[in-house]
Amino acid sequence: MNEKDFGNKLRPWLERSASQVGELQATRLRSARLRALDAWREPVRFLGFVTVGAGTAQTIKYSILQQALLWLPIVILLATLAAKTLAPVADIGELDAQLLSGELPIDAFLDKDFGQWLKSESGSF
Repeated sequence: MNEKDFGNKLRPWLERSASQVGELQATRLRSARLRALDAWREPVRFLGFVTVGAGTAQTIKYSILQQALLWLPIVILLATLAAKTLAPVADIGELDAQLLSGELPIDAFLDKDFGQWLKSESGSF
């Protein structure tokens, strides 16, 4: 039995019952029908593969956006931590070992900005 056959079988029952419905109930039913027609939307093809109802598609899109906004700060935090981890870090122990063994050139001991700093600090007193 398809949808049309079912409708044809049900029609006499509905017509008989419709004659017994009062004016107030008919108005309520009419208003409910209009609300249902306003809420109904054409089905949407989601991602080009699956056809879903418009309300479902809107819920899925909202859910995806909501999850993206939830995960965005976490992804940014992890990316920042990964960038800091992968960045080269000066090894103080290695520098100390080179200082003690005398492997550093003499220029490494000179602080070229120290003279500039001394001049700026002596002028402030």
